[in-house]
Amino acid sequence: MAATLDIPKVIRRVRQRLGLSQEGLSRRLNATKGAIQHWERGRNQPDLARLLLLRSICPPGAERKEVDAVIRQIQERVAGAPEARVRGAGVKRAIPDTGSQMLQRENARLRQQIARLEGAIERRSEQLRILEDLASELQRQVAQLKAEKAQPAEAVSGAPSIQAE
Repeated sequence: MAATLDIPKVIRRVRQRLGLSQEGLSRRLNATKGAIQHWERGRNQPDLARLLLLRSICPPGAERKEVDAVIRQIQERVAGAPEARVRGAGVKRAIPDTGSQMLQRENARLRQQIARLEGAIERRSEQLRILEDLASELQRQVAQLKAEKAQPAEAVSGAPSIQAE
């Protein structure tokens, strides 16, 4: 593998190229502002899914190439996982595909997140429906009040004509 890239600097450069604050980037990547801070300080690293999302929002150029290199670097690190020995057989067998396991965990996490978002959308849709019903009811009441207010005026204007007969 070639020289390892400084992932915190790459993330910071991409964020600056996009003209985003840490909070803005956190919204785009569905992460917390604290996570972005940690990534840029090298305390931890984004998962592969977030790196792929970062790549997708990064415009073509040097920064995107750096993100591509970081992604390759992480994929190589995952693919080059140590092998486990099978006891007594003397044959090397690769440990379970950690890259596949990582993707499965990430997929499960994303499915949970989608389910939460769908639930939030359903709740908001129900709230919107209730508000629309309330607005319709208020409009109906306003129309009824206007009609009631107009009726006494008609009765008063109609009363003198009755008295004139």
